Amino acid sequence: MGQNEAFSRVVIDAQLADQGWNTQDTNSVRYEVVLDDGTRADYVLCDRHGRSLAVIEAKRFSVNPADATEQAKNYARQLNVPYIFLANGQEIRFWEWQREAYPRPVKTFFKQDDLERRAATAQVKRELLEVPIDARIAGRDYQKDCIDTLCKEMGQGRRKLLVEMATGTGKTRTAAALIKRLFEANAITRVLFLVDRIPLAKQTEDAFAEHLPTIPAYVLRAGRRFQDEKLITITTLQSMVNIYSEYSSGYFDLVISDECHRSIYGKWSGVLKHFDGVQIGLTATPCVANLEDMAPDEEDKLFVRDLIEGRNPPCNRQ
Repeated sequence: MGQNEAFSRVVIDAQLADQGWNTQDTNSVRYEVVLDDGTRADYVLCDRHGRSLAVIEAKRFSVNPADATEQAKNYARQLNVPYIFLANGQEIRFWEWQREAYPRPVKTFFKQDDLERRAATAQVKRELLEVPIDARIAGRDYQKDCIDTLCKEMGQGRRKLLVEMATGTGKTRTAAALIKRLFEANAITRVLFLVDRIPLAKQTEDAFAEHLPTIPAYVLRAGRRFQDEKLITITTLQSMVNIYSEYSSGYFDLVISDECHRSIYGKWSGVLKHFDGVQIGLTATPCVANLEDMAPDEEDKLFVRDLIEGRNPPCNRQ
C-alpha cells in the first residue's frame, strides 16, 4: 500500500470514528477482508451482530473514488452486502448498487444504526403505488395526482423534486398524506420537515398530530438535540444550522422543505446538502430569479439548478 493511500486510510479511519464506528472492534469494522476470489476488501462495516452491511473501497487522494465502482461491486457481490462507500479521504460516495446505476456524493459515512435502519427497510419495502392514499387527509384529485407523481419519480430513482402549489391548495395536507404512504410502504423511517419560522413549525406539528396520530412528530428548537425516538422532526434551518453536522448523512430518509424558494441556497443550503434523504421542495413561488444573483458560489448554483430549475420537473401546478 502506497504512502498516499495509507494516509487516506488514516483520514477514513477518523471519518468513521466521527460517526461512532469503533475501528478497533473487528465485530463492527473489518480490514483487508479476504474474499473467495483472493481479492481483499479494504473495509467491511457490520451491524451490531457482526453481519456485513457495507464495503468501503479506499483510494489515495489523487484517485477519483468513482473510478473504483466495478472493483467495489465485485466485493459487495461476494460479501452479499447492499451498500458500498467509495472514499479517498477527501470525498465519499454512497451506492445502493443493487438498485441504483451510480454512486452519489455524501458528506459523511453513515452511523451503524443508520445503515441498519436502511437495510431493514429495504427488506420490507412495498411498491409505493400499491399503498392507498388516505383520502381523509388529501382527497382532492390534484393532491392525489401530485402524490402519485412524486412516488413514480421516486420509484425511478429521482431524489430531488419540487411541488408547486398555490397558497390555500393544501401543501401541508398533501405532504402529510405522502408521508403516511411512505411510512406504510416501509420506504422511510425518519423525516425532516423544514419551515421558515418556528410559529409555522407549531402549526405543522398540530396538523401532523391531527392527520398522522400514529407517527410521532416534534418541533426541534434552537439549542436542542434530535429526539431519536420521534419519526418526524419539524424545525427551521436556523435551528438546524449549529447541530446538523453532529449527525450522519444517513439520519433522515426524507427531507421536505416548505417555502423552499426562500432557503435552499447560501449558508442554509448546507443543511440540505448534508443529509442523504430524498429532498422534496414545496412552494407557491417557483424560482424565476437569475442564478448568478441567487447563488454566491458554484456549488450553490448547481444545487439551486438541480432542485428548482427542472432537472426534476415540478409534479403539480395549480
